[in-house]
Order: sequence, then C-alpha cells, then structure tokens
Amino acid sequence: MSATSTLIRYINELRFENLQDRAVGYIKTHVLDTLGAVIAGSSAECSKKLLNLIMRWMGREEGTIFVYGVKAPLLNAAWMNSTMARGFDFESLLGEGATHIPASIIPAAFAIAEYSEISRGGAISGKDFIVGIALGFDINYRLRLAGGAATVMGGGWLAETFSPIAIAAMGAKMLNFDEIKTRNALGIAYNQCCGTYGATVGDGGGLTAQISQGLGTKAGVLSLLLADEGFTASKEDIIEGKWGLYEMYGRGYYDRELLLGNLGKSFDHLKPLTKRYPGCGGLQSAIYIALSLRRKAKFKIDDISRIKLYVSKLNYLQLARGRSKPATTSDILWNEPYMVAIALVKNKLFVSELSEKSLEDPKILEIYSKVEVEPKESLKVGEVEMEVITKNDKRYFQSGAAPSMSPREVIKKFKRCCQYGAKPFSKGEVDALIYAINNLEKARNVTEIISLLCPN
Repeated sequence: MSATSTLIRYINELRFENLQDRAVGYIKTHVLDTLGAVIAGSSAECSKKLLNLIMRWMGREEGTIFVYGVKAPLLNAAWMNSTMARGFDFESLLGEGATHIPASIIPAAFAIAEYSEISRGGAISGKDFIVGIALGFDINYRLRLAGGAATVMGGGWLAETFSPIAIAAMGAKMLNFDEIKTRNALGIAYNQCCGTYGATVGDGGGLTAQISQGLGTKAGVLSLLLADEGFTASKEDIIEGKWGLYEMYGRGYYDRELLLGNLGKSFDHLKPLTKRYPGCGGLQSAIYIALSLRRKAKFKIDDISRIKLYVSKLNYLQLARGRSKPATTSDILWNEPYMVAIALVKNKLFVSELSEKSLEDPKILEIYSKVEVEPKESLKVGEVEMEVITKNDKRYFQSGAAPSMSPREVIKKFKRCCQYGAKPFSKGEVDALIYAINNLEKARNVTEIISLLCPN
C-alpha cells in the first residue's frame, strides 16, 4: 500500500479508544500550555502588527480571534491565533527535533470546530477534538522526522513546513471526509507547504518566524475548505510519487518505518516539552543556569567582567553565532547572549521582562557585551556550562539543563500567562478555562472553550 493510502487508512480508523490515558493527558497539557502562550502572546509585538492588518481587511465574521474576541474570516482568525501562540515563543513543543507543532495544530483544530458548527451545522465533541489533535500531532511529527537531517530541526525546513498536510489529515478526521475528499485535502495541503529556516531563524528573523507559524496553519485550514468545496488534487502519491514530499524537501531520502510504522499503537512521542521561560526551547537551559548561578553565588551585576557560556554545536549555530543586538522584541526570543543578559540583570525572566525597554536598557546592554558563547562538542542539545568571572577574578561555575516542569508548574505558568493578555482575565475566567481543558473529553461542543478565551 502506498504511503498516502496508509495514512488515509490511519485517519479513518483512529478512535478515542485507541489513545492511552497518558496520551489523552498529553493532549490536554498541550492545549492548556499552548492556550496560555496564545493569551500572553496576544500582547506581543507581532500579534499587534498582524491584528492591525486583519482589522483593516475584515470580511465575513466566521472565526474567532482569541483574547480580543474579534470575529474575522476563518483563515485569518486561524492565522492570527497560531501567530499569537508564537508571540513569545512560549508554547509547548514535541521532542526529537519536531518542535513547534502544537502552535499550528491546536489553533487549527479550534478553527475546524468553528467551521463545522457554522458551515456544516455540526458540533465537534471533546473526544473528537482530542483524537483530531493526536492525529495532527502524530502525522506532523512523523512527516518532519522521517526526512532525517534534511527535515528535522536544523535541516532547513520548519515544523510548519509540514503542518498543512497534518492539519488536512486532522480536519478530514474531524469533519468525517470520505477517502476521495481526504486525498484531495492532503494533495492541496502538500501544494501549500511552506516555511524555511533561512527567513526565520537567521539574525533579525523574529517577526517572520511568528507569522510563518500562522501561515502553515492558514494553509492547512484552507486546504480543507477547498476540498470540502469540491476542489481536487492530483492522484499522484504526495509522499512517494515522482514529485513526492521527500523528493522535494528531503533530498530524496526518508525513513518509511518512521513515517508509517506502528501507526495508532503508541503516542509516547507526543509527551509535552513545556518551557519555563519565553523564548526558543534552545534557550531554556542557559536561562535556567544563569538564574540559578546568580541566586546561589549572589555576585553583584556591576562586578561582572566576563560571562562564558558553552553550548552544543546546534545551539550555537541557531542562537548565538552571528547574532547582533536585537532590533525588535521578537528578535530577543532567539538571541542567546541577550536573553542571558536579561536574566542576569533582572534576576528573573517572564513575559514582562521582554518589553521594548529591554532593547535599550543600559545595564542589559552592558552585560550583553560581556557574554561570550562558544560551542562545545561534548555537550548534548539542552546542556550548557556557564562561568561568571568578576573584576577581582572570582569565578562562579555551573552546568546542567533546565528540568522538566511538573503539572502544578504548568498550571501556575498558565495562570501567569493570563495576567499578560491584551485583555485582562478574571480569576474566575482563568479557573473556568483550566476546568474546561482538564475535562476536555467530556465537552459536547469544544467551541464553548472559545468563548472562555475571550474575556468580558
């Protein structure tokens, strides 16, 4: 059986009962953490800029822009919500280099639920929502990792490069597409795959990285709408055909077993990687060690002479080499020496520390000029070593990695994120959101959660 036919069979056959209890828990944690990132991200620079454009365009009121409560064309609402998820790069990730999948899949799932209710007259239940997200995560994860070095993190393509296909698969499941319509949706989605490291991860690419996330979401949802309207795609297999995915994006190589093996059998690879701090996942350990060292050693900021930070080679290439002083608050999110400087000066790091004032703070700029980042072959991704040297040659050293977050810490983070939304959330509204997500499988209509995401 061809790769695409195998995926279509998987889409048709997956049921809620196939998901282990821990997999359902993973999905609910991803939803909570990503929606927290959306709420905080609604006040980010990129979100405000994109909202200004969408408000000028306007159009049919069919999709909800979270937090703001604005109704807009479905595609623009999905684009906006996904972009807000990356507003402070604070959403949960998938591991093994799959990275930013939840920020596309979860906003898309809500958009599909709104489409189902408004245009098809059918509600999406919590169980169907969870199954759809698990399917979207799984296919997006497999599509990205199967191409090996060419497609995984650092290979040139992004998670959202492959999100349109995964969203088409998820939507086909949620909307009960037949095999022909599902195949068309997948083909149309493949035609819209986009997103490269070159325009986003490089120096100054912050704002593009954020809207790129939403563009992948928008493309996936559009694929579903086109297929549902009767648009067709080539019958050529999108994976293994002459112009298949990995011929175009993977240098002709892919691991078929990784892509198609054990479909629906295990979802352990969907375990959430949650972030303690805003910014790229690759920054988490450097920030954690900087704050830990500052609190343990109790050195004074004015006494610092040099800060030597050793990181993995991939971390260095992505977040340190060639990085200049950030020009926007978005650029800070992928600038390792600057994030370390902020953490040391402020002795904390959350959304509030990433304002425009941080771009010109003289103390932050002074410490930033003293941070030296070097790659070290012995360090794995996620591991760092830091040495702070004072003017009287005292040396303070610490190494390690940021620890994983407990469920209680994830909830605490969500509550803090709700304090930084573009519109304020009351304690009751925050508690209602947490309750709804914790009981997601019991929901009769998941669009009820959308109303909770728009505070009064």
